[in-house]
Amino acid sequence: MSKQALAIGPHAPPITGPGLKNKYIHAGLEHRGLEIDWINTLKTTPQTVVDIVRKTMGYDAYILSASTKVRLFIAPLLASKLRFPDVEGALFPAGGEFAAELESLPTPLRTFYLRTFAAFDGIYPQTDELTADLRTLFADSVQIRTVPNLRPIPKSPSVCRDQPVTASSPLTLAYVGRIKESKGLDDLLAAFERARNAGTDVELDIYGHFLSGDSYREQFLDSCSKLPGLRFHGRIRNVDVIPELQQFDAFVFPTVYPGEGFPGALVEAFAASCPVIGTDWNFNGDIITDGVDGLLYEPHDVATLTDHIQWLASHPRRVSELQQQAYRTAQEYSIEHVTSMIIRYLDEAGWNLPAMTAPPSEVAAPSPR
Repeated sequence: MSKQALAIGPHAPPITGPGLKNKYIHAGLEHRGLEIDWINTLKTTPQTVVDIVRKTMGYDAYILSASTKVRLFIAPLLASKLRFPDVEGALFPAGGEFAAELESLPTPLRTFYLRTFAAFDGIYPQTDELTADLRTLFADSVQIRTVPNLRPIPKSPSVCRDQPVTASSPLTLAYVGRIKESKGLDDLLAAFERARNAGTDVELDIYGHFLSGDSYREQFLDSCSKLPGLRFHGRIRNVDVIPELQQFDAFVFPTVYPGEGFPGALVEAFAASCPVIGTDWNFNGDIITDGVDGLLYEPHDVATLTDHIQWLASHPRRVSELQQQAYRTAQEYSIEHVTSMIIRYLDEAGWNLPAMTAPPSEVAAPSPR
């Protein structure tokens, strides 16, 4: 059969983390035969509001993939429609705070929203930990499955890296992401400086942009200017991230951002065969397997971050092994693989899906998490 769904949420362009995720979900599902009319909530025009109000009553299948403000506003509009037979809905909560947001609501409002979100056929958070938290809240009232972030993955690993890391070459590190204090960049600069001062041959390249008016900008740029071996490049186009990262030995992710969910930057790093040195913060431990495709450390533990940098620089063979595993990990987050998971979960939730355009072997997915 043919089916068209209305989807609501941020959608790149412009580029945002949730917007990129939705762009790839959109492309993957349409490739499988599901037509999607997407309302991009990043376009905050009066027409956007009109489209939402007008279109929310006109479909039999709905996808809500958004963060707090949008999902709290849109979900009640959809709930009355979703309670009708043969009307289907899927919720993809952006960010990592959905369960905490619900628990923090006053009891009457929490009860209202639990009932509202339970009207969807399925809720698909990005991490196993958040899935477990939501299952505690919703019990068996709605299907809840983990659907991770996703990206296009290169067909072969690290084709751009000039040579594997060796004992005679510097360890090359990269950070890509928003430039703000809560991303832990002061810790990264401090650890990098300590490692260099201890004689470690290491270089660091940082890519990213500042929020408008952020006072951290001047402090950060001043710190960067004082550190030999560090290069700040500013904003990088999303399509260039993975090819650029393929030139580096490892990716550093020192975040302590409270709202960190499943950062797309981690998938991009794995896709570029870069193991991740990252904080054991929020859901990073769900994504990075310590000693397998990266190294974890406690937030703000500059000493351990320094040790990790020095260890990588002195163990080139282990770096190569971590790089190989990072690329293998990336396969779990390919558009094809994650879309297969979504299709399977929607089918289990009772969606009347169109015939898949992908071969059966590609649609196969692992057991629900």
